[in-house]
Amino acid sequence: MSKPLLGIIIVFSLFCSVAHAQKLGDESFGISSFYAQYFYNKPTSTGEILQRNQYTAAHMTLPFGTMLEVTNLANKRFVIVRVNDRGPFKPGRIIDLTENPAKWLKMTNKGLTKVRLKVVGFDGDIMLEPFDSLRLTAPPHFEPKFYQKTKLKYHRYYRLKKNWQKRKYPNLKHRRLKVNSYLRKLSKQKIKAQKAAKATPKKKTK
Repeated sequence: MSKPLLGIIIVFSLFCSVAHAQKLGDESFGISSFYAQYFYNKPTSTGEILQRNQYTAAHMTLPFGTMLEVTNLANKRFVIVRVNDRGPFKPGRIIDLTENPAKWLKMTNKGLTKVRLKVVGFDGDIMLEPFDSLRLTAPPHFEPKFYQKTKLKYHRYYRLKKNWQKRKYPNLKHRRLKVNSYLRKLSKQKIKAQKAAKATPKKKTK
């Protein structure tokens, strides 16, 4: 392969990676589907076994471990899932869900549903949390001659989750604690053995 062609391929790959780079809070819209029954108990693209009771999903471009808030635009129900697979491979679809989140969104009867995806975290950690706040709404055209009727409506906003960085990678922390407890156990056994050796009287040699 010639050097100019190799350089073009590298630049193109970098461009694609930048184009698909996602930020916290990014939104996208599309059609959602859910896994067929024969996909369960089989490995996904990450090597994990696909389980129907887990809140996971398949996306074509998002990095593995991305946390997505999926909102059903028909009934406004939403759920948070983790990306651990690639798909869907049918054109026009943006995400594949497992059975539990699909049931929660009430999309199992229809099969295909219009959804909104919002990036709320990475590496399996939720960094954004939603909260509802009342906001004053009014008609778009103001008429000074008549009384303008206003309404209070709840609107969903997002904020950075408190202390999310302290809860990052809990599995590694758990492993580290297990290793430390095992080392402490070994040191205690060593100390007991040393004390027992000192307590036993030495036999006198003739």
